[in-house]
Amino acid sequence: MSVDTDREARSLLVIDDELFRTRLVRAFRQRGYDAIGVADHAAALEAAREETPELALVDLRLPMASGLDVVRDLRRLDPTTVIVILTGYGSIATAVEAIKLGANG
Repeated sequence: MSVDTDREARSLLVIDDELFRTRLVRAFRQRGYDAIGVADHAAALEAAREETPELALVDLRLPMASGLDVVRDLRRLDPTTVIVILTGYGSIATAVEAIKLGANG
């Protein structure tokens, strides 16, 4: 993955458990992204309200709410945010629901 250093860093919001969130944020920052990480639905919405991210990586399994809820609510805040679901527990039905809620396919 190459980074265009002549333009501003793309903003990225990572919503995942601590281990993966920390690693993903670090990896994306090393590649020139303005990445921040949060642990749950409420923190994701708070961060997105402060500065709407261009990109979001959302774990399907989150404490207190589903990643699908995060997709729906991020989409409501800014329909232009590119949202990708991350999970080790997916199914076809979940993938279809994620796309219907606004995740990018």
